Parts: sequence; structure tokens; C-alpha cells
Amino acid sequence: VIGGGFTGLNAALVLAKAGKQVCVFDAEAPGWGASSRNGGLLGPGWAFFDTGITYSPQVARRVVEESFLSLQHVKNVVEQEKIDCDLKVVGYFRGAMTSRIYDNLGRYIERLKRTMPCDAYLVGRSEQHKEVGTDLYHGGIVMPGYAGIHPAKYVQGLATAATRAGARIFGDARVSDLQSKAGGFTFKVRGREIAAHQVLLATNGYSGALHPYLKRRIIPVGSGIIATEPLPAEVMDRLMPQRRMLAGSQRVVTYYRPSPDGTRIIFGGRVLDMSGGEKSLVANAEYIRGLLLKVFPELEKTKLSHYWHGQLGFTFDHLPHVTTIEGMFFSGGYNGTGVARASWLGYKIAQQMLGSDRGKTIYSELKFETRPYFFGKPWFLPLAVWYYGMLDKLDQRDG
Repeated sequence: VIGGGFTGLNAALVLAKAGKQVCVFDAEAPGWGASSRNGGLLGPGWAFFDTGITYSPQVARRVVEESFLSLQHVKNVVEQEKIDCDLKVVGYFRGAMTSRIYDNLGRYIERLKRTMPCDAYLVGRSEQHKEVGTDLYHGGIVMPGYAGIHPAKYVQGLATAATRAGARIFGDARVSDLQSKAGGFTFKVRGREIAAHQVLLATNGYSGALHPYLKRRIIPVGSGIIATEPLPAEVMDRLMPQRRMLAGSQRVVTYYRPSPDGTRIIFGGRVLDMSGGEKSLVANAEYIRGLLLKVFPELEKTKLSHYWHGQLGFTFDHLPHVTTIEGMFFSGGYNGTGVARASWLGYKIAQQMLGSDRGKTIYSELKFETRPYFFGKPWFLPLAVWYYGMLDKLDQRDG
């Protein structure tokens, strides 16, 4: 298993419990990428309905059904393996940046309810302070089934569970020279050649250097997160009264939540500079702090305690893909919603490796496309962020 994040560790757990000899190799430490450095939001996946509808209503329904199963899978693993990771179902509120977007959210709920049961509901602007202490939005939508998790604790718990089941996990073990050989595969780790009967590529946003096929299909996108210093309980009660997972409707995504212990605000958004130098880290943190202050201006004098970022894997159809590449198994492309789906598809791809019918998934049936002139470097991202940012500003002007 190449990659020690949610996908690789869930797969390793399944394979080890099935009695297979399993080794997990990660270029850094297990979970070092976006698996431990994300916002910890996971939901039933209503938001993926419109993405799936671009294929067909049947695909859209199956996408949402698997999203529900993804969330339940994480709950089951956490319970069965006794992972202490602050998993709690708290719901999700998405704020509408304009009254027109609020109306669109209402029509979105109606479309969902015509296809399947749906407990999402609208909250008007006059009532939104019961959900979030800001005047930025024009009401919004609540999805009660969403959960929050401490992602770093979860990935550590997965690694412990997989090790307990018999898997061997190696950090600081970058894989290179991956080749197919008669009866299996060979690759190098720290200059040593290793042979394997099966290989799972579970590197998501870090896949580009591993295989040219993935380099043309997985778009690496940076996401940065800040944490405020501890806030007084009365401030948290006012700003996040329901302690929900939260986001705005902007095309340039922002998402936020209370910290698992309820004392801080965790706030994330897209960042373009992933170089990691001190200057870029400070600039990224200041940029995201500016987004935070648009939602909660009263935090102007509040200090930040932490900043971190991870690299996500996006696809051109905005859906994950599960496939085989030259005989190797692959699951990835979670498009920024990978806590539940990467976990679920790690389980699914492991079942495929075992030859089980339980490995069937809609994500194996979708065409995994690339685009002309894309060879791994997302040169179009700055332009896309600028373009969608302008559309967001126009929406607010017209809202």
C-alpha cells in the first residue's frame, strides 16, 4: 500500500484482517498529508447529488447512497476499533451569500426530496443567528446528519488498528521506480528493491510523481487552515451556538467549525502557495484570517495559535475514482471531501483486491478523464480562483 492516509490505512486494516501480508509505505509519516491536516468535516453527501446528475439521475442517487454508507463506515470503524477521535454528529449549516442563492438552496432541497428521503431544511436570515453569529449570510441550509471528527486522532487510530491487525507501516519511506514484473510488481524504498504481489496507489493529492497516468488526472490543490487562540465560552456560544460544521456558499470555498474541545474556531480555505517557507506560511495564514474576519468581524483582535495546510486531490468531473492502472489498484480524487469517502473507498478497494463482490462501487464505473494541456501542474488554478472570486463578488453585489 503506497500512501498512509485514510485510503491506505482503511485498506490495510481490511487486508490485514483478511490474513494478507500488508506493508504500508508513506513518504513522510502516516497521515502526514491532508488526512491529518483537514477540517474534520464529514457528511452524508447531499452536496454530491448535483455533481452526479451530470452523468445521470441514477448515478446521482448511487453517489448519495454511497456517501451515506461512507459516513456510517467511519462510525463503524471508530466504534469497532475503539478510536478516540472526538467523532460527534452535530449537523452542518451552509450560509447563502445572497437571497438568490438562498432561493436556489430551497430548490436544491426540492430536487433531492423528489429522488430520495432528505432531512435538510432551510433557515431564514431572521433565524440564522441560532446557527451562526454572523450577518454575512442571507439564511442558509441545515443538514442534520453531518459529523465532526479530529482527523489527526482518527488517522493515528487507524494506523494503530491496522498494526494491531498485522499490517506493517513504514514512514519516511518514499516509493520510486515502480514497475510491473512477472507475477507482481517491484519498487524501491530507501534504495532497497521490494517485490509485491499486489499494489494499491493511495496517494491522492500527492500522486503526480508516482505514475504518469495519475499525473494527468489528479489535480493537486492546497487547502490551509487556521486556529484561533482559545475564546471565552460566551463568545463561542454566540458565534457557534449549535457547535455545527459550517461553510459559506462561495465558489472559492471556505469552511469552519469549533475545535473538537469547543474552545477555538478552526477556519479553512484554498491556498495557492504550498512552498512551505516561513514567508508563504505567514501569507497564507493572513489570507485565511481575512476570510475569517469577513464572517466574524468581532474577532479582529483575536490572535491565531496555529496554521497548517495539506494537498488535496481534485478530478475534472469532481468525483472520486476507483480503478486499476497497469494492474495496480487506485482510489483517490476526493475533491476536498475525503474524510468519509476516502475511508469508505479504502475499504472498497481492499475488497476488490480480495476479489470480493463487496468491492463494487459507483466510482469504479465512471470514466476517469484528463484534459488537454494538463500534465500535473495546475497552471489554471490562480486564474480559476480569480475568476470564481469575481463571480462571488458579483453575486454579493446582485444579492
